[in-house]
Amino acid sequence: MIWYLIKNNLKLMFRNKAILATMVLGPVFVIAMLSSAFDDLMKSYEKAGKFKAGYQVEGGSFWENNMETIKKAGEESGIIFLEYPDGNPEELVKSGILSGFVKLGNEKYTIYENEDKETEGIILEYFFSRCLKESAGQAVQLKAPGAASGNFGISLQKLDYMPAVNASDYYGIIEMVYFGFLGVICIANVFISEKKNGIIQRFQITSLSCFKLYLAKWIPAVAIMASGILAASVISSVLFGIHWGNLVISAILVLLVIMAGISFGLMINAIFKNMAVTVIILFTSTFFMGFFGGSFETYMYSRLPETLKNISPVYHVNRALVEHSCMGHSGYTSSCILYFTAIIIICTVIAVLADWAGKRGKGRR
Repeated sequence: MIWYLIKNNLKLMFRNKAILATMVLGPVFVIAMLSSAFDDLMKSYEKAGKFKAGYQVEGGSFWENNMETIKKAGEESGIIFLEYPDGNPEELVKSGILSGFVKLGNEKYTIYENEDKETEGIILEYFFSRCLKESAGQAVQLKAPGAASGNFGISLQKLDYMPAVNASDYYGIIEMVYFGFLGVICIANVFISEKKNGIIQRFQITSLSCFKLYLAKWIPAVAIMASGILAASVISSVLFGIHWGNLVISAILVLLVIMAGISFGLMINAIFKNMAVTVIILFTSTFFMGFFGGSFETYMYSRLPETLKNISPVYHVNRALVEHSCMGHSGYTSSCILYFTAIIIICTVIAVLADWAGKRGKGRR
């Protein structure tokens, strides 16, 4: 019975040619617009070159024991760190002697930037966000030797700096993520048919479980959306010369996004039983995840706090895919997989429970 439903739902989804065309051509159109609009900005990042940045370190802080590693990593990234134990950071930066300055303390670090050297300031911010992520990743390992006393260090290998990314590569990758998360839209015809023909009420008298009914929509939606994003990726790669890095890892991450997006959309629809509400909530939530995650403004240039970025699952997958493209690896791959796997499981459980509760409620009437 479930395979009959999957086949029937596939037919219904294929009838909506407009949505299918949008899912294939939409990303290509948006990539063309954004890559053109941000091309000059991304090129300015490429032309930053080497620059000098001053620093002050609070005695006894975590940073003090790791400055040699940070300075070596900075030199490889084009940042020459110079120590100014007594200088005034604001005056040094305003005078043009330094392109930026960072004060490293026990609880926080503060970056001073030159208004005329915005690109260098952004690079400095990005560099220290990498340092902070590396140190935080070790700090949470409470059972590791030395973690309790704070004597953990930064690995030079893990601080290899991300090289410049051109606008076509950046937006050619992340827009597939953005559109991939909206995959539940392709199930619109199925929802309309179920409501119009009372299909759900008919299946309430069968032995089909709520989970099987859920899978009957989820499986064909994932298959169609994955095919659409694959087609869009091939078209955009041919038109714009996009480099995806490791194709296997990139495909797995994008597929996880599609699966999570459809699970999220099905959960919303199971709760509200209304396609219009589902679309509004889905688009709104995806917009904000993309806003914080770099789907519009590049996450390297974004002034948003790192804490807010890390809340967005889209940030993790965007950063993982872009870093795989230009570096060949990424420290965000594991967090991306965990994030989206959790979304798939949690949303599936809630969707099935919501359908079960609705079915049980109608059965009592």
